[in-house]
Amino acid sequence: MNERANENSWIPLIVVACASFIIVLDSLFMNVSISHIVADLNSDVSTVQMIVSFNTLITAALILLSTKLQDIVGKKKLFFIGAALFGIGIFTAVISSSVIMFFVGWAAIKGVAGALMLPAIVSIISGTYSGKMRTIALATLGIVAGLADILAPLIGGVITTYFSWRYTFAFELIFILFILVMQNKIPNFKPTESKNDLDIIGAIISSIGLVLLVLGILTLTNDIATSIIEIILGLMVLAIFIWYELKRKRSGKVPLLDV
Repeated sequence: MNERANENSWIPLIVVACASFIIVLDSLFMNVSISHIVADLNSDVSTVQMIVSFNTLITAALILLSTKLQDIVGKKKLFFIGAALFGIGIFTAVISSSVIMFFVGWAAIKGVAGALMLPAIVSIISGTYSGKMRTIALATLGIVAGLADILAPLIGGVITTYFSWRYTFAFELIFILFILVMQNKIPNFKPTESKNDLDIIGAIISSIGLVLLVLGILTLTNDIATSIIEIILGLMVLAIFIWYELKRKRSGKVPLLDV
């Protein structure tokens, strides 16, 4: 299936909308399940909250690199690699017998998966549809995310109360299975760049800057002074990143981000 070959079909939208739905659902499920996870895994609230923060940090650190990898690996391939990793991460979290195992599944593996999927969701929609249909498709993604925001506390609360927190995350695996089964319904997008165009130094600098910035924001209510320092350092590193990217572009090389 070529790009825009199936522009009149809403199936590609349904598939990526499911991904958008579970990404929002997952983070809100965690909010509902924290106390139960703490009790079940013999942990404490601060440790589980740290896991939540690490998930955000890992996704933030890799988001720009993932955006560039779409051009090298391909939007569709990267999206489904992310979906598969998301499923592995969630499954690992569901069967976790310790907080370390839960960290590996929910924070580490799923954090990487989120970074791979998030940029690809919008890119696939933009690459599949055009004009009015693209506008409708992008608006639908927003509606689906909003719907997940409304339903997550209700669904998560009922499942956690009457069954187990593990079933709340297992619920997401149904959507992952659907996404993977329907992968042939997504158009193929040819890579536009080669692996030699990958800006490794830029990826490292941007990751450091984003981690510092997001870490400062996440800890802002705990230690304001330290958080402000982290935010300032993050912005300084990102400023260096912008300078480096401009310099790389002027030298005729492909930047990680065309600023």
